[in-house]
Amino acid sequence: MSESDFFSNNLTEEERELYDRQFRLQGWNQSILKNSRVLMVGVGGLGCEIAKNLTMVGVGHIDLVDLDVIEHSNLNRQMLFIGAKVARPKALAAVDMLKKINPNITIKGYRSSLEQLPPVLYKKADVIISGLDSMQARLNLNTQVIRFNKPLVDGGVNGYHGHIYTIFPKINACFECYSVSSSESDDMAACTVVGIPRKRIHCLFKAMMKFEEINSNPPNVKNIKELKFLKDNANELVEKFGFEPLFEEKEIIQIIDHHDPGIITINAVIASIQSHEVIKILNYIKGNKGLGIPNKSYIIYNGMTARFYHLDKPRNDKCPQCGDDVLWEDFYLRKDQPLQLIIDGLKMKGHNLDSEMEPIITIPDFNSIRELDLQRTVLENRLFPLSLLTISGFTEGDIYVTLHIFKDKTLKHSS
Repeated sequence: MSESDFFSNNLTEEERELYDRQFRLQGWNQSILKNSRVLMVGVGGLGCEIAKNLTMVGVGHIDLVDLDVIEHSNLNRQMLFIGAKVARPKALAAVDMLKKINPNITIKGYRSSLEQLPPVLYKKADVIISGLDSMQARLNLNTQVIRFNKPLVDGGVNGYHGHIYTIFPKINACFECYSVSSSESDDMAACTVVGIPRKRIHCLFKAMMKFEEINSNPPNVKNIKELKFLKDNANELVEKFGFEPLFEEKEIIQIIDHHDPGIITINAVIASIQSHEVIKILNYIKGNKGLGIPNKSYIIYNGMTARFYHLDKPRNDKCPQCGDDVLWEDFYLRKDQPLQLIIDGLKMKGHNLDSEMEPIITIPDFNSIRELDLQRTVLENRLFPLSLLTISGFTEGDIYVTLHIFKDKTLKHSS
């Protein structure tokens, strides 16, 4: 045990009493946890459990991010929402409960998409944690952890199975080191509204569109009559165009409602491992190796057999995100300066414009990409400090730029 934990001036008497059992663990250092900051992205089945664990163990500063609101179906798996009102933002409701659990730490909540989240939160975090259920959101988060060089502890559950994987940038594989196949439901967004269906899933899409044309609102798959409408109309097209088998109610709900099946026991297993890996990493990166070496492999848990499987995921040095040839730059502007100065500055740094295309600057904006106006200022383009910009139109390929915003009159370039 660490005597410094029992008698540390860094801890209050209440904290020393609260964390007494932890102090008795070999290699434990409560001061490291108290002086650490983590960013929890996604406050759902995993996020609630992880946030609760890290709050009770005494991590000093926790930032919670989630765009969603509480649904009634959350209440049997997400204990932080007990007593909260349905439709309240998850991140804010979770903060209220966590402050009651441990008032000795700082907890802040943000109802925000990843694209609108102030990037400074990524920079300030010692470790970033993912409880996301979307691959697109994971890819957005992946870009941030690569550019700020932060460990990302990711987890996921589906039915009786789950996974845990920690990305250590430039050490093991990130999410873009290997291509990810799209799900069948992704094809719904690409289906044209007119013409014959090209895939089985398009039959359901057309049934949904027909419902919305008639009722002027999307179908509620939990309404028996509306679900029957979708099933009948979708299967009529399935039979007509030979896309058997027919749709069943359960499959329609799975596709439209976009919620993976889940149970709190599997969530608890995955969340507990994620939580402990976070604790290990916080200690390891701050010089305390007494809690063990953080895991770098991809862990799969099978809840039906209670077995764990470890898979190595080596980094791909040709990765479009973390590979050796990816171009990253920092650039400094004032709010009243135009973005054209970034193009000019990149040319000064030795990057060559492609004579066959005009240079453009884009930024992620929810589920789309927003093109910025080079003649408008930083303020007019609605940019904030540490915004991540993608610059196209140079012969070397896309260049990723982190934008730093000055308040003074000095224009500075970073080498």
